[in-house]
Amino acid sequence: MGEYLAMVWPRGVPSQAAEAKRAAIEAEGDWTLAHRAHEIAVYVRGARPPVVRAVPNQGGAVIGDLFDTAATREGRAQDFPLHLMVGVAPADAARLLIRHAWGRYVAILKAGDAPPTLLRDPTGALDCLTWVRDEVTFIASIPPAQGPCAPEGLAVDWTKVGDLLARGNLWSEICPLAGVVAIGPGTMRAGWDASQATRLWRPADHARPSRTWLDPKGLADLVDACVAALAKDRSSILLEISGGLDSAIVAASLTRCGAPVVAAINAYWPQREGDERAWAQRIADRFGFPLVTSLRGLMAVDGAVLDQTAGAGRPGLNAQDPDLDRDLAEQLRKVGAQALFTGQGGDGVFYQMGHPALAADILQGRPTPAGRAASLAMLARRTRTTVWSLMARAMQPLARLSPGIPPPSFLADGVALPPPHPWVADHRGVSPAKRIQIRGLTNIQTAYGDSLRGRAADLIHPLMAQPIIEACLSIPAPILALGAVDRPFARAAFADRLPPESLKRRSKGDVTVFFSKSLAASLPALRPFLLDGRLAAKGLIDSDRLEPLLHREPMIWRDCVGEVMLAATVEAWVRAWERKITTV
Repeated sequence: MGEYLAMVWPRGVPSQAAEAKRAAIEAEGDWTLAHRAHEIAVYVRGARPPVVRAVPNQGGAVIGDLFDTAATREGRAQDFPLHLMVGVAPADAARLLIRHAWGRYVAILKAGDAPPTLLRDPTGALDCLTWVRDEVTFIASIPPAQGPCAPEGLAVDWTKVGDLLARGNLWSEICPLAGVVAIGPGTMRAGWDASQATRLWRPADHARPSRTWLDPKGLADLVDACVAALAKDRSSILLEISGGLDSAIVAASLTRCGAPVVAAINAYWPQREGDERAWAQRIADRFGFPLVTSLRGLMAVDGAVLDQTAGAGRPGLNAQDPDLDRDLAEQLRKVGAQALFTGQGGDGVFYQMGHPALAADILQGRPTPAGRAASLAMLARRTRTTVWSLMARAMQPLARLSPGIPPPSFLADGVALPPPHPWVADHRGVSPAKRIQIRGLTNIQTAYGDSLRGRAADLIHPLMAQPIIEACLSIPAPILALGAVDRPFARAAFADRLPPESLKRRSKGDVTVFFSKSLAASLPALRPFLLDGRLAAKGLIDSDRLEPLLHREPMIWRDCVGEVMLAATVEAWVRAWERKITTV
């Protein structure tokens, strides 16, 4: 999706400053005015700029895709009728959207001379950053680094950079630029400086015990409806098929709604454990999609490669496989696709994890698929342990049961661990296994970050749609997770549509070794990039702890690829923004 840049200003003298800034934006030549009403203007740019719709009789606007939740639950792909917001106060309009609409959107809501109210959709699919310059409030997907519209005092915020390194899942909540306020998913912010924050949507609200939940057929119908809405009005779609369950489910729903899928694509390595072509071909054949396969080799990761996606408002964690990112962008252009659909997020939404916390839910009396004893036995087989061991672990505090992703081992001692993500911290009344699911949904927020494929076409993860997330959060974790194979509830939902081999498949290819070998081969460039970089110079990473990891043997045999790639991605982002800010 392309970029947007919106302006809101109070009446009177500030309007002169606003007009000057509008002139500066239009002088750049690549922005298109998409909405202008009273004291608001919204500009868009890019190959696939976001849709902008005016809120009737209010002056506000909704940027991005917005669908009607009631229609979706009835199986219809319908845009949300904005006329329902006529005469509704901005804060109430924001709550109306949270309850009755879904999509990939940012809403700018106004009422007369009052300051704007901003809302980012609960999935965080569209970024939302805001700042004030000369009494003009700006809202954008990426802030300009220079000029009359840039945030005053714009600089790298080293404290927030440290926060991102220490807790990578804070990506959706933090913009590590001084002078910029990040609006989190499902959060409403009011005031000219967006200082009045209210979190309107929380996963915990949907994960607490419920007496009713969808049956498998209801889940399949809901996935179909969400996919149909997201595919609506598109002329060409490329589908990424990994060979696993989640992308197969998306393929089934795309077929059900008659979406214009021009091709499916599968990337593979020549070694057996990295070759999923046979599984992907079964799925493509089942639904009649031509399958394009792309042979992978070892990645070459260096500063220049990482710099390609380092210019957004947050580090480009969505492009940490730069070769795949580039290849998908090229394939999208080659087939002329407007959108790339994926199965990303399904592992967390459908609860792929065979986590010991499920035992705690079973022992607490949460609904189970086959009674307490049989369900514990299922989990024991999944986790390759004994029922007694599971019961012992279930008695431990959740912090010990699942401490979450630890910070990088080479994080400097002076970097304080920030508070957990608000979604993770809000766990009152939420069972241990549901907290694990929420943590997974929090971690996957990076899937919406900047990427080459996201610039080439709309990047769509249907299984992360708000109605599907809410529905699966309401289903007890043991019901979702425990069966003969993982994700039995989702498999039952699509049992009549998927190839039998895919439904019964218990495992999936493992590409960990290829990433390890790729980083090992890239060490001649990565070692000086990190050891002599800005993060080390600012004391955020400890070079003495990092240096022993930056050798071939530990890179291949130790599980440190994720933390090294996180540091390299953040390092590239810091360098890119320091260069942008200081370049004249």
